[in-house]
Amino acid sequence: MKTTLLATCALCVGATAGYAGGLDRSGQGINLIFEEGSAVQFRLGYTDPSVTGTMPDIFGTNGGQPVASGEVANDFFTPHLGYKTALTEKLDFALIYDQPYGADIQYASTYPLSINPIPGGRTDSLRATADTDAITALLRYKFDGGFSAIGGIRAQRVEASITVPITAGYQVDTSADTAFGYVVGVAWEKPEIAARVSLTYNSKISHDLSQTESLNPPPFPPIPPGTVATFNTTSEIETPQSINLDFQTGVAPKTLLFGSIRWVDWPQLVYNPPNYPPTSNLVDYDEATFTYSLGLGYQFSEEFSGAVTLGYESSQGTPVSNLGPTDGFWSIGLGGTYSLENAKISGGVRYTDIGDATANGAGPAARGTFTGNSAWSVGFQITYALN
Repeated sequence: MKTTLLATCALCVGATAGYAGGLDRSGQGINLIFEEGSAVQFRLGYTDPSVTGTMPDIFGTNGGQPVASGEVANDFFTPHLGYKTALTEKLDFALIYDQPYGADIQYASTYPLSINPIPGGRTDSLRATADTDAITALLRYKFDGGFSAIGGIRAQRVEASITVPITAGYQVDTSADTAFGYVVGVAWEKPEIAARVSLTYNSKISHDLSQTESLNPPPFPPIPPGTVATFNTTSEIETPQSINLDFQTGVAPKTLLFGSIRWVDWPQLVYNPPNYPPTSNLVDYDEATFTYSLGLGYQFSEEFSGAVTLGYESSQGTPVSNLGPTDGFWSIGLGGTYSLENAKISGGVRYTDIGDATANGAGPAARGTFTGNSAWSVGFQITYALN
């Protein structure tokens, strides 16, 4: 029961976790380190969100009626690749690649925040892309009594591009930067009942970004309309620290109860390029998020297992960034795993009801409203034992 159900649970909880708080995507899971012997693992998730909203017609371009945002969130993939081996009877090693954070947002060109108020200024739309790649090297030392200690180093690469036309056609494009953080944790297992509890801490990672900022200054002699001022600058950002609590236990023959709690300290992430016109930060968050999941798996035969998962993240109830106009969610996922001699092949699907959100705008009376949004996610995973 243990090894077959674990693959299903990891897929349902991990591969389709595409709409947690902030920019969270992979969940930074480390379940691969608990595989027996040596193994390689490949996982690919795909999320297709539907996120739309409206904003008051502050420029009078829509006859005073609310202006639609268009489909704001683009679809995205979440890849995962890992290798695990037992160095000794007591010491395991794993190398994991994932993309822990990301964004791909673009509004309609008619949306009020996509309109450049500078006469003759460049035209664009409110948009943002952010990409991260991380490689984590982990060691796990097993003590007597089922206890183990986990520790490792994470190398993370970050780059981003953001355009905010309403602020004088502002745009910033960063170069890629690589920096390092760490992972530490503890775990307890009792294989006889398929029980395991693990607690891991992911450190914040500080990046020094080189970037190109540009905007349209107000035209006045000798500055002609449409002039673009460009600045080469630097900024420091921190991707946030987080804590993952994962648990599972057999509760009946061929039945596994599992779940997780993830805390992410989003207020640590502040991005404030020096030439961004408003007095507020370009990107920041008011509150940390807690994301919960709970699932039940069942082994139908020696070859096939299935699982259902429920997910929840409470809404914050405060205005959110236009670069991520969502606030909380609930989700349901279904997954199945088929076991061959050396391989476990899994597939899963998840539906996410995205929480309604109020997004920052041009003052309290001109904020965006996003309601009735959702996302579908699918995932595929294969874990192949090398011994």
